[in-house]
Amino acid sequence: MKKLNILAIIVVLSFSMSALANPPALKNRTDSLNYAFGLLQSGNIKMYLQNDSTGEQTKSFLQGVDKAMKKGSKYIEMEGIGANIGQNLKMQNETGLLESKDLTVNIELIKQGLINGLYGFDEQMNSGDAQMYVRGTMQQIEEKKMEELYGENRREGEEFLAENKTKPGVVTTESGLQYKVVKTGKGKKPTATDKVKVHYHGTLIDGTVFDSSINRGEPITFGVSQVIAGWTEALKLMPVGSKWILYIPQELAYGTRDMGTIQPYSALIFEVELLGIE
Repeated sequence: MKKLNILAIIVVLSFSMSALANPPALKNRTDSLNYAFGLLQSGNIKMYLQNDSTGEQTKSFLQGVDKAMKKGSKYIEMEGIGANIGQNLKMQNETGLLESKDLTVNIELIKQGLINGLYGFDEQMNSGDAQMYVRGTMQQIEEKKMEELYGENRREGEEFLAENKTKPGVVTTESGLQYKVVKTGKGKKPTATDKVKVHYHGTLIDGTVFDSSINRGEPITFGVSQVIAGWTEALKLMPVGSKWILYIPQELAYGTRDMGTIQPYSALIFEVELLGIE
């Protein structure tokens, strides 16, 4: 997500001290997000104004933004910043707040949050609250996008695992990991701190092969805790010499990560043979 210029928040609106005495009513989620977004940016703007002992630069800055590059201002740098603000805010108006079409940009609330942050007014929320609010919303937006793009993978995986667990020989653990014992070894079981040597063959639920040490003809060695959660859980249950088939739900595999052939929310199948503990 493109990062909005911190200063994009105060374009075309003049500074008014009366605003400080009138905290806005935050009627809904979008209002709160606009206000929080403005409040969060105040700390960055303070860097430009940290030596403004008289307050004149701050006043000129907020007023100068309104004038949008009108010549003759005492603080040309502030006017230059103001010119960038307008363009960036225009982009936000087109894409929605935080680049979400569901969130309408409210200039007044963003400005109010900015001003209150600059002057230390935190009646609605402080900067920490604002950061958590915006971060949480960004996470929700990202999760919604991921669901729209890859939700079908999750649904197909859940359907596959629901049917698979009813098949003979398939064991389902408390975490949701499923496995089927092909061969039981007689060696020790690895611990979380061990390194193990294994042969494996990995496929998607549709049979697509994405990785295979068996096909390469060379086993691999790695730490038990250095792999996906489904592998770690299974390895600690397997005696050396065992061969299992693992059916791993997406949340115990790569989850929302895009691994190329392995798309987000993909359930995975592995044939794993535990050759030894290093």
